[in-house]
Amino acid sequence: MPDPDAPHAPAPDPDAPPVEALPPQEEFWRPPVRFGSVPVETEPLGWDRRLGFLKLYPRVNLPTQIVERVHLDDRAADLDPNRLIWGDNLHVMRQLPTASVDLVYIDPPFFSNRVYNVIWGDDQEKRSFDDIWEGGMPGYLIWLNARLHELKRLLKPTGSIYVHCDWHASHYIKVELDKIFGYENFRNEIVWNKYAGRKNNAKAKFTTQHDAILLYGKSTESIFNVVYESLSESAVKEYRHMDEEGRLYRMARRGKGYESSGGSRRIYLDENPGNPVGTLWTDSSLTLPQSSNERVGYPTQKPEALLERIIKASSNENDVVLDIFTGGGLPLLLLSVWVAAGLPLISRASPSPSPPSA
Repeated sequence: MPDPDAPHAPAPDPDAPPVEALPPQEEFWRPPVRFGSVPVETEPLGWDRRLGFLKLYPRVNLPTQIVERVHLDDRAADLDPNRLIWGDNLHVMRQLPTASVDLVYIDPPFFSNRVYNVIWGDDQEKRSFDDIWEGGMPGYLIWLNARLHELKRLLKPTGSIYVHCDWHASHYIKVELDKIFGYENFRNEIVWNKYAGRKNNAKAKFTTQHDAILLYGKSTESIFNVVYESLSESAVKEYRHMDEEGRLYRMARRGKGYESSGGSRRIYLDENPGNPVGTLWTDSSLTLPQSSNERVGYPTQKPEALLERIIKASSNENDVVLDIFTGGGLPLLLLSVWVAAGLPLISRASPSPSPPSA
C-alpha cells in the first residue's frame, strides 16, 4: 500500500520542455570484468531516471517575474538590449527556450563555508550572502547539478560553458560535469593565478594562489577563437628597426623565416598579435588589486580582463551570453562597454538563490 506521507511526483507540465537525457557513459564507467561487481555512480547526484531534477526541484512558473531590459548606451540603441531577470535562477532558466544561448559563464558559490559581508551603496548598507551548506558536499553538488543540467539544455550545439570554482570543490564538480556534459566534451581546466605578484606566506602548507575554471562544450562543434596575450616588454624591445613608414620591425632569426636563398625577412610589430593563450593564466593583467578602480565592493568580484578573455574565446558578435550568478554584475558591466564600442553582445542573467537547507 502506498505511503500517504511520501512526497508526490510533480504533475507534468504540457508546455514544459522535455527533460534532457544524460549522455551515455556506461561504457566509460564500466570496470573490467576481473574487478568483479564494483558499484560506480554513473549519474549526477540528485538525478532521477524518470523526472531528472524535477523530483527534487519541482517546476515553478513565475508569471509575475520582474524582467528589466537595460539600454546600455545611446550608441547601441538599435541593438537588442541586455535583459536582467530577478529570481531563483533554476526556475527562471526553465522558462527560457531550449538551445538559445551561445556561451555560459558561471561563478557559483565555491563551497567555502564562509559568510561574505558587503558594504553596499551610498548609504553603506551592509548585506551578506552565505556559502555554507548544511547538506555538506552532496547537498551542494545536487543543488549545483540541477542548474548545470538546465544550462546544458539552454546551450546551442556550438555553445560552451565555463564553470569557475576553486580547490574546495573543483575535483567533485568536474566529475559531475563529466556525467552531465559527457567526458568527451571536456575541453580544458584553466588555472587562473588570481594572486599574481603576491608574496608566498605559507606556514603549514603551500599557499593557494589559483582558481580553477572548467571548460566544456555542448558538442564537438563548440565555438573557439584563439586569443592572445600581449608581448612582454623584452619581446617588444626586439622590434628596434623602423621602416620608411614609421613601422617597427625585427629581422627574422636564421631558420625562422629566412628564405632558402639566404635572404632575410622583416617581422612587423603591428602584425604580431602576441602569444596564444594556454591553460595557465598567470599574466598580471588578469588580477584585481585592492586599489583597482574596477572594484565595486563585491567580495568575490572578478577582473574585467578575465571575462573579456572568456567571451572573446568562446563567442562571436551578436551571440547570447548567459550568467546566472551575476554577483557584482561584471558581465553586464563589461558587455555594456563592448556594446558602446560596437561589439554587440547580449547577457541574460539572474541572481543566485540562497543555499538550500539540509
